[in-house]
Amino acid sequence: MPKLPNLARTFKQTGGEPAWPPRFTHLRTKLTVLYAGLFVAILFVILSAVYAAVARNAERIVRDELAVSGMVFDRIWTLRAKELESGANVLARDFGFRAAVATEDAATIQSALDNLRKRLGIDAAFVIGLDGQVLTASSKASARPSDAVLEAIAGQDTSAGVIVMAGTPYETVAAPIMAPMLSGWVVFAVRLDEAEMRALERLSAIPLQAVVLVRGADGGWKANTWAASTAELEAVARFLDAPKSKRQASVTRIGPAVAVIKPLASIAQDRVVLLLRYPLARALEPYNWLLGAMLLLALVGIGVLAAGSWALARNVTRPLLALREAAERLERGETVQVEAQGTDEIGSLERSFNAMAQGIRERERALTLSTEKAQAANRAKTDFLSNMSHEIRTPLNGILGMAQIMAREPADAAHAKRLSVIRESGEALLKILNGILEISKADNTTLEVQNFDLAALVRDACAADGAAATAKGLSFDVVVAAESQGRWRGDAQRLTQALASLVSNAVKFTPSGGVTVAVDHQDGTVRVRVADTGVGIPTKWIEQVFEAFSQVDASATRATAGAGLGLSVARELTGLMGGKISVASEEGRGSIFTLEVPLEKLPPAAAAPTEAEALTDLEPNADAVPLRVLAAEDNKTNQLILASLLEPFGIDLTIAENGREATELFAMGGFDLVLMDIQMPEMSGVQATLAIRQGEAERGAPPTPIVAVTANVMSEQVAEYLAVGMTGVVSKPIEAEKLFAAIEAALDGAAQAAAQAA
Repeated sequence: MPKLPNLARTFKQTGGEPAWPPRFTHLRTKLTVLYAGLFVAILFVILSAVYAAVARNAERIVRDELAVSGMVFDRIWTLRAKELESGANVLARDFGFRAAVATEDAATIQSALDNLRKRLGIDAAFVIGLDGQVLTASSKASARPSDAVLEAIAGQDTSAGVIVMAGTPYETVAAPIMAPMLSGWVVFAVRLDEAEMRALERLSAIPLQAVVLVRGADGGWKANTWAASTAELEAVARFLDAPKSKRQASVTRIGPAVAVIKPLASIAQDRVVLLLRYPLARALEPYNWLLGAMLLLALVGIGVLAAGSWALARNVTRPLLALREAAERLERGETVQVEAQGTDEIGSLERSFNAMAQGIRERERALTLSTEKAQAANRAKTDFLSNMSHEIRTPLNGILGMAQIMAREPADAAHAKRLSVIRESGEALLKILNGILEISKADNTTLEVQNFDLAALVRDACAADGAAATAKGLSFDVVVAAESQGRWRGDAQRLTQALASLVSNAVKFTPSGGVTVAVDHQDGTVRVRVADTGVGIPTKWIEQVFEAFSQVDASATRATAGAGLGLSVARELTGLMGGKISVASEEGRGSIFTLEVPLEKLPPAAAAPTEAEALTDLEPNADAVPLRVLAAEDNKTNQLILASLLEPFGIDLTIAENGREATELFAMGGFDLVLMDIQMPEMSGVQATLAIRQGEAERGAPPTPIVAVTANVMSEQVAEYLAVGMTGVVSKPIEAEKLFAAIEAALDGAAQAAAQAA
């Protein structure tokens, strides 16, 4: 049957996507392929039906011809067997031949066999004695019957059938020699080779192929005159293995051919069949012109249909292309309208597009106005938060700074307690402020990855609340697993803040018992469990506790203070770091908050100096040159705090009232470090830093460390400070330990840079 070309496979694969089904980019191509494909499918069905009908008719004709040819072969086979039998009987009854056999006159027997073999045109003639052995033979070849054949011939008076000699089947007859008693058998044999089969085939009305197959008693094939296929051998084997009552010659289909199997007589125990076959392909040859003509007409029809479909599709897609172009222009923000033509579906689509374009332009104007309002509101919010942070941190700096300074001076218990109240209240207010700022900027916060010691971080995060727990009479335990100790890499600041929020919440809501902080890790994920024996959380409030400005007990008589920001901030910061917080709680029995954050474990390294060690490094030394520090600060209270914190350590402090004065003083030289406020009159800290860095660049001097000391510490502001050349940032209210640690880090960095430059 003709095969249709696989046209779809010729389309190229694009974008890493499968090549099938094909993805066409033009509607006209899709419509053309659709119509052509439908035509091809219908044509395929028609051609299949025609081919099936032609094949059935051809097979029927072949079956009839094979049946007739089978009968002709039977007749030819019978006539030739009778001819051989007649010749053998004539020779066996000849007086002289019998006398020669009786006297074992080999020369006479040989002469008689040769003459008769040539006259009859047979391939082999034998005389077999009573002992079953060949006495004399006349043959074109040296083939001899096997012992089994000789025994079979000697065991019967007259026999006819097929024997196998040297792998070739022979049609054979045997006649007894009576002289006057039985003295042997004369055997005539005709070779059934390929030439003999071709001679028989020429007698058939159709050009069939004849095959003689001989199967031995052991099931193996002893002869195959025309290379029968495996399927044909299997069919013949099934025929021979069937009961004799069902072993009838019939026309059957074997693979691509029609065949008839006819059993033949065998002298030995072999089973012999004649297989007549006729390939169907030869039967279909007369119809090839018809199938070719139909295929040619089909191809012409496909071409005509494809051309017509292309023209029709192009007429349909022209307005669609105009719509696409208009849509692209609309996407670029242009004002577009398409000309609506007709009243059909495409015309309706064009009118709908015009209405949509008009609506989009109106919505764009509204969206632009809304966006401008939102941006203005966002700027106002940012400005408000920045101003609020600055304005609140500035007085807090005075409160907490002075509290730190006064705490160094000798005082009685009552005085020390009052200072503690001032400091704790200021820190509580600062914590609320930090929480509000974190909530407002959580979406825009970026991670600040650095190396840190996990055990030290946990201790620092828990220090303040651990002291508060002890003051309440609670037990407070911090356990860091041995395998989790060491250096890690991540956002230490936000991890500290999240952990501190959880610990603060636990201490706050635990009236008795204790709080336990346990730290371990698994597969690069650090896990911190904060367990308390506090009031617990009702099941219905489990998720609500993470909402901003929310507490389980929001009544005016609640026992704990706070704005309800701690857990919300902790969850926001943990999510930003790619982690999560979960909680398990039972009302009246306590809660367990679990913080999980993915961090990178670092190999062991030399320990970095702690803040306490940094503060110790700044202790006054009589033999050392005093550290010269320029502080730009316009607030008198902050000036007093800086002087009170730094001068006791032998630091030579010079204070500038604003940024301009700071640049002028710095130009005079001799300063080791600059503490730079940001929001100052005449010249801001950012402008002053730019001026200082420009002057250093012009003189070719190495950069002097500049540490920002400011109440403006939103993330985008800190990024700006570092971008203009500042070395570090210390937030207000100033914590002495963090200030000294920042100074120490800035000086160490400058020293390392100078050493590398040298």
